Amino acid sequence: MFAVLTLAAFLIAPGPSSAKGLDVVEYYTAHGDVAVWQAVLAGFGIMFFLWFAGTFAAAMPSATAVLVSAGAMAAIYSIVLGAWDAVAETFKDVNIVDVPREGYGDAHVLYDVGIGGAHMASFANAAFVGATAAALVTSARLGRRLGAIGACLTVVWLINAPLQVFAGSDWSDAVGAIVFLSLLAWVFTLSVALFLALQREAAAEARAATPVVRAEAARHSSGTAG
Repeated sequence: MFAVLTLAAFLIAPGPSSAKGLDVVEYYTAHGDVAVWQAVLAGFGIMFFLWFAGTFAAAMPSATAVLVSAGAMAAIYSIVLGAWDAVAETFKDVNIVDVPREGYGDAHVLYDVGIGGAHMASFANAAFVGATAAALVTSARLGRRLGAIGACLTVVWLINAPLQVFAGSDWSDAVGAIVFLSLLAWVFTLSVALFLALQREAAAEARAATPVVRAEAARHSSGTAG
């Protein structure tokens, strides 16, 4: 659900073309209501992400690293979304001709806070992917091959994080968006893998318990007949 809700949130409101005050105000006066819904969907996505992280940590090693990095991600992205939602709520019902001069500066600052937060969140993302990859490599529960993929993805995030901070250009933004999609795909893959593993284990436990139940039933029947 995290991956689906987050992807939907950013598809319905891709954001202004730049962080310049005029572009930000133009975007949010025209798309403010949709941007508010973006915050709501992403907020629910964060909730499901924390739920997933707790379930994964309970089932796998490296629980502390997974939970701490997931908590850091949730906190940073909440600040990012909060900043953008503040802009949306401020300008969504305003005619652009009624925006005072200082309003453009305020919009620029708030939107830039979100951009900066998103850049810094890349480091927490790298920590989370690395923690989950380490958990997979040190446990055969979900497959070490999946852990190797996670290790490669961690390297990608470790490169992307400083790139987002230093570059600040259109091409680096495009790279960041693609790498972020890889995070959504990673969480979705882990969710499916964990669900299937838990289902297999539950089925195996049920099969192992069946002979015991039958033996107990037979013993009870013989005791009653006697």
